Amino acid sequence: MREEAASPVGPMRLYYHPASSASMRVTLYLGCRGVPPSRVELVSTGFETDHRGIPVFTMPEGDPETGKLGTTDLTAFNPEGRIPVLLLPDGRKMTQSGPIVDYLEDSIGESEGRPLLPEDPWLRAEARRIAWIIAADTQPYQNIPFIIQAMGEWGMVKAPPTVHPLRLHFIRREFGALESILNRCAGRHAVGEDLTLADCFLVPQVRNALLAGIDLAAEFPTLSRVWENAIAVAEVAAVLEAAGGIVQPLAFDAEKFEVYADLPGPARTVE
Repeated sequence: MREEAASPVGPMRLYYHPASSASMRVTLYLGCRGVPPSRVELVSTGFETDHRGIPVFTMPEGDPETGKLGTTDLTAFNPEGRIPVLLLPDGRKMTQSGPIVDYLEDSIGESEGRPLLPEDPWLRAEARRIAWIIAADTQPYQNIPFIIQAMGEWGMVKAPPTVHPLRLHFIRREFGALESILNRCAGRHAVGEDLTLADCFLVPQVRNALLAGIDLAAEFPTLSRVWENAIAVAEVAAVLEAAGGIVQPLAFDAEKFEVYADLPGPARTVE
């Protein structure tokens, strides 16, 4: 059994937004792990779009951390300009969904709720492998802001961002790999019969694939079965309902994008 880390004094705070797939990985983890708000408080960030139609997350109005910073610019809080961000009571901040989940799992230990990593070392690694295929090899290359910027600034072929051929290529490529992996390790859920960290990462990415028009059942039947079993779990269903449903809602301004993508002239400077 792992040695449990000392818990911070007071609740941690997770800065997230329902429109963020990376945020959903952590909120799914919290809900399925049974972590109470007294342990991790959820703080929704603000949301706006820039001149390209790309989503920009901001510090929430009225939040004590926003007051300390004197600005709603998220980069003042997290230089990456991204969410989620886990704020500890002592002021330390952790970013990136994987390290946040790892920190929480190690901090909470096995005495509270239900751990979402299998005890068997190989299966633990398998769950993490699936999570990292999603986080490192799938999501970045199908990310709509990336697709929009590539069309507007780097000369990539123009197409509707949600169904852009590059986006579809990377979803299908990595889902094909996951289908092969799941054929070997999946039971009712991604790794065996119990919900694990792997499912918390798969669910948001499947929502993105459904927005892109992927026919999950026809193309990836094992992944589809795992998805259907996951969304039948009450804690997963609650997170999805709060985030707008089983299909990822559009998270960019189509009118701004159309104006931006059609601008003539040389490539613009990356912001």
